[in-house]
Amino acid sequence: MTREVVCHGVEAPDLGLIGVTRYIEGDTLDIEWEHIWRTQWLLAGLVSDVREPGEFFVFEIGPEQILVTRTAKGDLKAFYNVCQHRGNRLVNERFGRAEDFRCLYHAWTYDLDGELKGVPGLANFREDPRQTRPLKPVALDVWNGLIFVHLGAQPPTLESFLGPVADLLSGYQFAQMTLVQDQTVDIACNWKTVVDNFSELYHVDFLHPQHQRMVDCQNDLVRLIEGGHTGVEVPGATVNPKFPIPEEPTDIQSMQLKQVGLDPSDYLGRVMDIREAIQTQKREVGSSLGFDYSGLENHQLSDVWQYNLFPNAILSFTPEHLWILRPRPHSSDPNRCWFDKLSLLLFPETEAGVQHIGGQTRHGVMQKPAQRPTRDCFEALAVKQGHKSMTDTIDQDISLLEEVQAGMASSGIDDVVLGHDEMRMQHFHNHWEALVGEG
Repeated sequence: MTREVVCHGVEAPDLGLIGVTRYIEGDTLDIEWEHIWRTQWLLAGLVSDVREPGEFFVFEIGPEQILVTRTAKGDLKAFYNVCQHRGNRLVNERFGRAEDFRCLYHAWTYDLDGELKGVPGLANFREDPRQTRPLKPVALDVWNGLIFVHLGAQPPTLESFLGPVADLLSGYQFAQMTLVQDQTVDIACNWKTVVDNFSELYHVDFLHPQHQRMVDCQNDLVRLIEGGHTGVEVPGATVNPKFPIPEEPTDIQSMQLKQVGLDPSDYLGRVMDIREAIQTQKREVGSSLGFDYSGLENHQLSDVWQYNLFPNAILSFTPEHLWILRPRPHSSDPNRCWFDKLSLLLFPETEAGVQHIGGQTRHGVMQKPAQRPTRDCFEALAVKQGHKSMTDTIDQDISLLEEVQAGMASSGIDDVVLGHDEMRMQHFHNHWEALVGEG
């Protein structure tokens, strides 16, 4: 049960009914494209993928592809990934490095600033296209190592879009984190079905029983933020008091204690003291292990936070890790989406830190990768059959999301009813309705 709800520029919503047609009707895709995807700042990728001049990546959203690159002068720029001659996709790779961008069709060539520099058979054109046919730009801005783009003509500032989120998360060092895994699953559900799943903890006790060994989902704090954003802050390094309190630290608590140099045997019969002990120990040994916790309050050192940035960026994080979860709509099928999971870790400079907080996972110590991991793309069936994994928790979510979507199309349901623990979901849909003109 949510302990507290904090509202930022909005009032707590009345809990109502949500019609299922928004999840299944093709017309909704077109409405969303004009009123959602072209009007909001969208999380496109990582600054770490474009650190050097000529590095680029392509962000695909609905029917569009956006080319993001760093210019020779070191500026970040974004363009529609379309040659201005005959509309061919200019870049086919998802990531790479180039001195310029050359269309494979007729060899029109653009520099890193998007200016057209080379046109074979230039004399055959009535006017010089180099003067009038640069790549079409897309608005771009950066926050904490994350690159956002906006497809509108006159976007608001990213700062105003984020509102209080930037201040609330200012102590987290996302920009210093390293990408260690990049996954995309093709899943047969609407993108909003995924967002809904990550907008409530109501299902956690039933679908994710392992969470009772590491977090307290009975005493979470919810934030409802103007612009459709939400946050949930969950006590970590503890257990769920809804269930019997164990005598010994759980396996996950034991790992967390060892990471900071504490002995799990000292907490026999004291499981509920572990959260505060880890906070205190991180504060004391963090700097010697190569971590800077000065921008964080004590509870942030142990707790798991998740902030959803409207419409589709889900950030789940602790001081030492970040998951970026991002469902992207299919261009023509409302019953499909691509669900991305980018996993990042904060690696300290000291070897002692790598062996403790930074590189430790449930599967052992992870070393900082020498190069960017390859994006791994697969279908949801591969997760269900155990051939691929996005962690136990997300695998469990994927096991049901397609069934939820299928049920939405049934004549046996007309609308969705929400309870108090699904208030973040209601807040998201209220903003969705305000933008598309429904409700």
